[in-house]
Amino acid sequence: MKKIPEPTRKRLIRLAQLLLQLIQNGDIIITSLQIQELTGWSNTTIRKDISYINVKCGASNGYKIEELHKAISRKFDLHINAAKKKCCIVGLGKIGEALLEYTGFKNSRFELVAGFDPNANRTEILNAPFPLYTTMRLEQIIKELDIEYAILSTSDKDAPAIAEKLAQWNIKGIVNYTNAVISVPSTITVKDVGIISALQTLW
Repeated sequence: MKKIPEPTRKRLIRLAQLLLQLIQNGDIIITSLQIQELTGWSNTTIRKDISYINVKCGASNGYKIEELHKAISRKFDLHINAAKKKCCIVGLGKIGEALLEYTGFKNSRFELVAGFDPNANRTEILNAPFPLYTTMRLEQIIKELDIEYAILSTSDKDAPAIAEKLAQWNIKGIVNYTNAVISVPSTITVKDVGIISALQTLW
């Protein structure tokens, strides 16, 4: 079995999200050229990526959207009806507060089950569809709820220390919305999406 390169894996997961949107729009067939127009990836790259999952959903003029989506979902265990992976938000400032209202989790394998902030007042006044706690209860709640992933949106100053604690409490992955560089064991996956850091990679 061919090992799927990390850039290919990321593109295929993004492609699955795109295909889901097309399914919801009622589309049935899509060509690699149409995917190129929608994503900016080259036609050659798209076809090579799809070859890694050995799909049998080709049509004479493209791919069957629903079957391609199912093939990618099976490959990467993306089925939304499978057991949810529990996540939490750490830091309920402007970014964290905005994420409380994010509805994209409904069509994913992930479920937000808790939010944390050092300011007790914020945990009391903010509205969320799940409980909010002070960061003093991070370890307790992570263990009680069996939380696997964390979205880090604290201040840049606090982020490194909190990331170290999350690693100690067996968090498997961190989405880092701060601009801080965090250091955790190699067994933990970190995705940096800090706005300034992301912008700086564009030039």
